[in-house]
Order: sequence, then structure tokens, then C-alpha cells
Amino acid sequence: MADRRALSKSTRFEVFKRDEFTCQYCGQHPPAVVLEIDHVVAVSDGGSDEEHNLVAACRDCNRGKAARPLGAASIDVAAKAQLLRERMEQTAAYEALLNEDRARAEQAVDRIVAVYEGAFQDWTLLDKTRPSIRRFLKSLPEPIVIEAMELACARMNENKAWRYFCGVCWHKIRDAEGQS
Repeated sequence: MADRRALSKSTRFEVFKRDEFTCQYCGQHPPAVVLEIDHVVAVSDGGSDEEHNLVAACRDCNRGKAARPLGAASIDVAAKAQLLRERMEQTAAYEALLNEDRARAEQAVDRIVAVYEGAFQDWTLLDKTRPSIRRFLKSLPEPIVIEAMELACARMNENKAWRYFCGVCWHKIRDAEGQS
């Protein structure tokens, strides 16, 4: 048997990346499994260390296959393709849900900015205030945040209302955390 050299980290990474960090036999991926590199044609049967002869495999599948040829391993290409289609559909649905959530959050931010702009004609909040409003909305119900903006606009002028609003929101967040 020829001397066997360890694969370079860059080769291993390229194979993992090409195979989308997924075991090519069972479809699992980290952190559920630890991936290794498997030779499609075993080195003991003359297989090379070239990328076309390497696949990502979880530890169990790689050890279970051992030096048997790929055809001997139980791999159902049709089932693997179906799993991939299902994964892609689930990913698309999840991304659509995230986009809907982002749009709802932005609409809530717009409603809070509108309270400020309604109170102070010819004034608007800068875009750099939006992340703070988003943060408040993650910790407080929207009606409470709107109420805080209304309070700030009623008590302060256009120059001080933003800081007052932030103070009210942080105070309400601390109160809510103290009650839990």
C-alpha cells in the first residue's frame, strides 16, 4: 500500500464547501454530526486525493462505508434529491416569513416616526434613529412605544423629544425586566 498523506486543510474546506457542509450519504450537517472527508474510490483501491474523488461524509457514514466502493454504500439518489427539494422549499418559506416579519417591523417603526412628525410639523427623525426604535419594539409592545413617543412629543420640544422618548422606553424596559 502506498504512503498516505493527510489532506490539506484547504482541500478539506473546499470539499466541505462544495458539498454544502452536508454528509453526501445521509444528508446530515454540523452541529448534528462531525464531517470527515471520504474517498469515493478508496486509496487502497487506487483512489486519488483529487477533489473529484472526495466527498463530505459524517463520521458514522464514513466509518460504515469503509473501503467499499460507493455503489456498495446505501445511497438513494432520488430520496436525496427529494430531501434537497424539501430543504429548498422550507428555506424559501422561512425566508418569506422573515421578510414579512421585517416588513411588519418597518411598518411599526413608520407609525412611531409618524407620531413624531405629526407633533412637529416640518421635522423628521433621522434614519439613524430607526435601529433604536426597532430595539424598543423588540422589548415592548407597539402601543407602549407609541405612547412613549406621544408623551415625549407632548412634554418636550422637537430638539429634546427624541432623548426623552428613549429615556421613557429604557425606563419601561427596565421596569418590565424587573417584573419578570
